[in-house]
Amino acid sequence: MDMRHHRRAPNGVRSLALGLVSLIMALLAVAGIACLGAQPAWAASPHVDVANLNSDINPGAVRFLQQAIATAASDGAQALVIVIDTPGGDLDSMKQITQAELASAVPIITYVYPPGARAASAGAFVALSAPIAAMAPTTRIGASSPVSSTGSNLDSTLLKKIENDLVAQITGTQNRYGRNATLAAKMVTEAASYDDQTAVREHIVDLGARSLSELLHSVDGRSVTLISGRSVVLHTTGVALTTFNPGLFEALYSFLLDPNVVFLLFIVALIGLYLEISHPGAIVPGVVGGIALILFLLGAGSLSPNWTGLLLMGLALVLLILDVRLPSHGVLTVGAVISLIIGSLLFFNSDQVEHGPGVTPWIVYLMAAVVGLLSLALVSVVVRAQRQRRPSGVESMIGARAVTLTPLTPSGRVNYSGENWAASLVEPYTSLDEGCEVTIVAVEGLRLYVRPNQPPAPPADGTPTVPPSEKEDSQWEALSL
Repeated sequence: MDMRHHRRAPNGVRSLALGLVSLIMALLAVAGIACLGAQPAWAASPHVDVANLNSDINPGAVRFLQQAIATAASDGAQALVIVIDTPGGDLDSMKQITQAELASAVPIITYVYPPGARAASAGAFVALSAPIAAMAPTTRIGASSPVSSTGSNLDSTLLKKIENDLVAQITGTQNRYGRNATLAAKMVTEAASYDDQTAVREHIVDLGARSLSELLHSVDGRSVTLISGRSVVLHTTGVALTTFNPGLFEALYSFLLDPNVVFLLFIVALIGLYLEISHPGAIVPGVVGGIALILFLLGAGSLSPNWTGLLLMGLALVLLILDVRLPSHGVLTVGAVISLIIGSLLFFNSDQVEHGPGVTPWIVYLMAAVVGLLSLALVSVVVRAQRQRRPSGVESMIGARAVTLTPLTPSGRVNYSGENWAASLVEPYTSLDEGCEVTIVAVEGLRLYVRPNQPPAPPADGTPTVPPSEKEDSQWEALSL
């Protein structure tokens, strides 16, 4: 059995890996505590819950508002006020929020605030899906024509289909609440946008209010009919306010759902797993890659992507690993880069209208180039290592240097690589002093045959010392085992 697969990682590496895991667990724990801290305790006294929607409409906003609606329904709130200032967002998230509003068991009031704020694009649908919609001075609502995530126009057929669906949705909502459906529909078909005065005057929204306290005073005593058919009379004057704001978990969740972040998480996972599989026992790349892979799957599952693209992205990892194992000399890496680019664009950009923005193409190309260069560099190292002939055993000793420990007359002891070896001089050398450097020319059993690096001093009678001939060298080298 190859014991290399069972070697233990150095203590420093294992400590670093444990530290990374502990850091991730600590972040998740803090996020969970923050999430729990955002939930107010059940209040017996009359109060109104307030949720601030001041971000893009995305899956993070969906989670935040769904929790706010559920909390308001369970803590005895008189109503839930959603304060809106948003540029809009993706249609899928907008539909989930409006469905939660329409199905709410507690009266909902939407309020475009503060002055200068907007309920644009998908935000207009969120504002008008509440039984009571209000606007602060100098705010605006509308401009809800569907476009792609890059802001470009859609294909005419697709545009018509989406427009008709959105017009039906906003018309049905406005008719349900007795508001102006015709002008609201123009937000979709003509990208119309209305200021607060026009929206109030034309009854697109229910009322205007300069502040939250003025709004609650204005709606006090109004009757709201919920989806269940139950009518609720609002008592909102002078009640306490409980405010919700997106917490750390919502911020982290929204960050992880950004398609560019999700894609970069996949790249980190791919590189980490690739390095770990190529060099087993490195530990850190495997740990980092595994964590990145889990976070990638979390984000990808919430984006409703094209899963066929994921198969191509996974194929890229397989091809990278095979390129290290097989003598393809980089051909499989080229295929992996192509598979990664096509798979990523297909995975993230299959439906940017319904499910929000896709990944930025130049980020895909740049990261694919980085992965390709990394793989080619690793493959070149492997190829060079395979081509190099690494001598071992007796073969590695030929030509090595040693130092005499005792005089060689012609036999004695030498120090080779910190070990004490028996050694003999090759002809025509017959003696050599202690402490001289020698070169190993042959090995026979546990005995080394050596010759001095520098010829010894000539004898006193003046007879010259003759160096060994090439023929003699070859004869001794033939003794190598």
